[in-house]
Amino acid sequence: AVVSTQSGHYGREHYYYTNNLSRSSSLIMGDANEMKDGFSLFDKVGDNNIEASQIGDVMRAFGINPTNAQIQKAIEGIDPAGKKRIGFNRFMPVFETVKGASKPMTFEDYVEGMKVFDRDLVGYLNSGELRHLLTFMGEKLTDEEVDQIFAGLEDDNGNVQYDELIRRLMKDA
Repeated sequence: AVVSTQSGHYGREHYYYTNNLSRSSSLIMGDANEMKDGFSLFDKVGDNNIEASQIGDVMRAFGINPTNAQIQKAIEGIDPAGKKRIGFNRFMPVFETVKGASKPMTFEDYVEGMKVFDRDLVGYLNSGELRHLLTFMGEKLTDEEVDQIFAGLEDDNGNVQYDELIRRLMKDA
C-alpha cells in the first residue's frame, strides 16, 4: 500500500511509488543517492529523519513488500514505542535485513497500490492527473517520456487502464 499525504493531490509518496515503477520495477537495484532522495520524501519535519512507524511505508516505496510482522520487528529493534525518528543511515541496515527476507513487489502489488487512487474502482486513472504527477513532482519526467509511456494506453475519455500501464512499465524495467 502507498501512503498518501495531504500535500498535493495525491502526495509525494504516491509520486515516488509511481515514478519509481516507471523507472524500474524496484528500487532494490537503485543506488544509495536515489534511495536517500526517496527516504527524504517521507520526512515531514525537514530534519532528514522519518518516524520509526513509517519504516514499512518507506520499504514498500523502495520495492519490497514486508509483512506486518517484519515491520513490527524492525520498529521494535529501533524503538519499542515506535516514536523515535531515524535517519537514512540507521534505516538502511534494517532495510537490508528485511529485503533479504522479503519477496520483490509483484504486478498484483502494484495494481493494489494503484487501486488506492482509483476512486470508483473501475481499473482506470485519469491520464491528466497521472501526467501531472509524473511531470511536476519529485524527479520529473519530460512530456516526451510521459507521451512514450502513455502511447496507446489512453482511451477516448482521457483515462489510462493502470494494469496495462503497470505491465508496460514492468516489461520495460
